[in-house]
Amino acid sequence: MAAKMRFRSVLHRVLSETKVKMEVGALKDDSRPAFPRPPNCIGLYLDALDARPDKGTVVGSHHAFMMNVMDRLQEYLRDLDLTKLKGGMESRHVGNGVILEGVKHSCIIALTFDSPEALDGFCQLHRRNRLTPVFQDILVDKVLLKFTNCAKLTLRVKLWEDEVKGCKEDLVKRPDTRILLSSSERDFALVRRVQEYQKLMPPKVAKSRDAESRFEHKLGEFMLTIKQILPQNTQVIKTIKEFLTNVKMARGVKKVNYDNIDHYLQSLEFFRKTFQEIERQIVHPLCQIQAICENEKQQNLKKTIKKATSEMLGYLKPDVDLQKVRHKEWEGKVLLREQGLFSGLISLIPMSVDRLTTIDYSTDEYINDFPEIGQ
Repeated sequence: MAAKMRFRSVLHRVLSETKVKMEVGALKDDSRPAFPRPPNCIGLYLDALDARPDKGTVVGSHHAFMMNVMDRLQEYLRDLDLTKLKGGMESRHVGNGVILEGVKHSCIIALTFDSPEALDGFCQLHRRNRLTPVFQDILVDKVLLKFTNCAKLTLRVKLWEDEVKGCKEDLVKRPDTRILLSSSERDFALVRRVQEYQKLMPPKVAKSRDAESRFEHKLGEFMLTIKQILPQNTQVIKTIKEFLTNVKMARGVKKVNYDNIDHYLQSLEFFRKTFQEIERQIVHPLCQIQAICENEKQQNLKKTIKKATSEMLGYLKPDVDLQKVRHKEWEGKVLLREQGLFSGLISLIPMSVDRLTTIDYSTDEYINDFPEIGQ
């Protein structure tokens, strides 16, 4: 009996090791697509593990259908804006320091890394079987399903150990010397893209300050109206969602002037859309720019921009705890006994203005620190 248990234990270990090696691509695979690995790079190999055709697709054989799915997937990836894919990774807190260089033939995405540690972290995710679910979640949406004529599509992500090893050696040997932005066409184009959007920022900042000024001028009326429409004995407003529910229930029942509340809600929607746009047009492209092209100041500015954007998108969510949202200067505009009612609500406006101003200034500083951009 003991011998049988030992045999099962050994067999389980061997099978488990084989599975890991298969996932990481350590075993020889004659079906492996050709990928001439550039220095400091690895390939992220995507393929369709399984698929089910949609109702309008006539299938002759499953093999032919899967081949067509792979062809369509390759076409889809070729035209995909990689900053969108990088954005999906950022929102899931995956791939910090990972740069998506471009899509190669056979559904291979070339990756480079800001450091050996970034490579190690990415590979560790793969060894824990977390990468495939991440890319499945990011890539497989209604658009891709329609493009591939699928009702269901299951992807698989694979890395190859020899590429990981070679890339690690390259990164360790790579000099720390900053390279010129102009030496990387992709990075240069990304900075130009951010620069074009940054030109739209000053009017947005001006609009936000006007909204803040109007809101501050009408603050007393705003708070009085809220007290008039809330249920009696309400001491705390927990979330924006709760506030919206109270406003909706009061309309048509309590005849008060809702102009200041409407202006407040319009301002929140403006800030929410603006920060979402900043995330797409500034943050995600910046995350695609190699750190080796930047100086230390620019790397810190990038972190500042990312943090400011992420914070405000979090604070502006309908279910955020307003008791944790505070702007020190505006907190003093509210009576101590009414802090639970108003401090969180009113703080969202000046906090948004502050973060928007920080992003505008930091983005401008980041861009201007590239000598080539001014030429």
